[in-house]
Amino acid sequence: IEFFANRWLGIKGHPGQVRWWEACAERDDSGYRPKYLTTVVSAGNRAGKTMAMAVLCIHHALYKMGLRKPESDDPKAARDWSNAPYEWYHIGIQQETAELVHREISAILAGTHPAQKGRGCPLSTDLGNIATVDKKYRGEYLWIKFHPVVGGASIHFRTTQEKAKALLGKDMNGISFDEAAFEPHLVEIYQEVLNLRRLSTGGPLHFIGTPTEGIGDYSDLWEMGNPENPGRDTQFISFRLSTRENVGYGLDSTNFEAIVRQQAEYLVPQNVDGFFIEARDAYFAAHSVEGSFDPNTSGDVPPQRGHRYVQGCDPGISSDATWTVVLDYTDRRRIVGVRARRRSGKQTIPAVVNMVRENALLYQQDGAFCTTIVDETGLGGRLFRQEFNIIKPLRGYDFGGTKSKKLQLLSNLKAMMDKKELVIPRGQPWDELRRQLLSYKLNDKKLETDAVMALALAVWYAARNPDQPVKDPVFTYYGASD
Repeated sequence: IEFFANRWLGIKGHPGQVRWWEACAERDDSGYRPKYLTTVVSAGNRAGKTMAMAVLCIHHALYKMGLRKPESDDPKAARDWSNAPYEWYHIGIQQETAELVHREISAILAGTHPAQKGRGCPLSTDLGNIATVDKKYRGEYLWIKFHPVVGGASIHFRTTQEKAKALLGKDMNGISFDEAAFEPHLVEIYQEVLNLRRLSTGGPLHFIGTPTEGIGDYSDLWEMGNPENPGRDTQFISFRLSTRENVGYGLDSTNFEAIVRQQAEYLVPQNVDGFFIEARDAYFAAHSVEGSFDPNTSGDVPPQRGHRYVQGCDPGISSDATWTVVLDYTDRRRIVGVRARRRSGKQTIPAVVNMVRENALLYQQDGAFCTTIVDETGLGGRLFRQEFNIIKPLRGYDFGGTKSKKLQLLSNLKAMMDKKELVIPRGQPWDELRRQLLSYKLNDKKLETDAVMALALAVWYAARNPDQPVKDPVFTYYGASD
């Protein structure tokens, strides 16, 4: 792609862009399928990410990345390849964001892009007008359609609004996603929509974006392709793109140094070098949260004789999610998550009660003992509490409209994670709990907090129970005795 950009588009990429392009152009042993099905780039501001993505879209559309190449001495195979449809989708968090790449591609093909430095576009100079850039697909979405003489590929520009539901059911030869770090439902959209859109084509999926303050979905996605991650999928790779590498290409060194000097120091690693940093208003320290999640710990551990369990439940009303988290607190210095369940969407009271009761009955057998703690704040909580009365033993926790009670729950949970006394498995649904912990803020309006509160309730009960309870106590008129 570096050669293609320089020879045919009149653009010289900087070292960071070239590293990414090289990975995107690699094929597997078949000779035509991409070696890396998914790439993730964490970039600084003004690092040349949008221009790099535009070059990538043009290259993949013209070379039909992912389609079997025709034999050089077979004219019929060449015609079939040229006539084969190729639908590339470029995605943004908003339509205007997606159209930034459309604007870049239009300028590149017209030979007016600043990165061409007045050299024009050799591809357009030699072949003429090879693409239509001013049409809209179905009269609604911007659309680039290449001439049949260069393969006739299409590039569509769409958005992830409403969790990208408008993209369901489409076959895509490839996907690019700009400013992906700002998509609040990124992992869900990736898993449920985008990843499966290339199921029949085996095409690539490229993410790029500048991190936003806080450890969230984009950092998790980037970590999946981190070259230093020993568990990385070999067809998934991640890169960092520093703004510093664009100095001398798209940025002037004097302006860069002057503006970075006025940038808040703690934001430089994120906004310039593409590193993920912890949000200053995050309640739980990222290293404490990460330290509490152990990939070697199994989830859904069956009850063990003599062990003590607590189930925390934050019941949802309306369309809120309902979470239950079961902890084994037999060893107070190592409280372990053994089971988590979640119901989302519009729920019925019997379905929620049955989910909670199932956990309670499961951990009350074979000599085990389990207590259930339910958030009964407000009318909805009290309504659930009445229905939960069939579960024994049952305790309620009412915040009573005061912040101090809620803060007590959260501080207990924070202290236990800081002291490394809490061990939680990885994998679903535990990873959703991890995501909520990393993004939790005291001002939690419009945040998903159901899993955090269910865990906090369970931890509160476990922390206030004695480490060494009296076994088989004998009760007298004056109380328990040994």
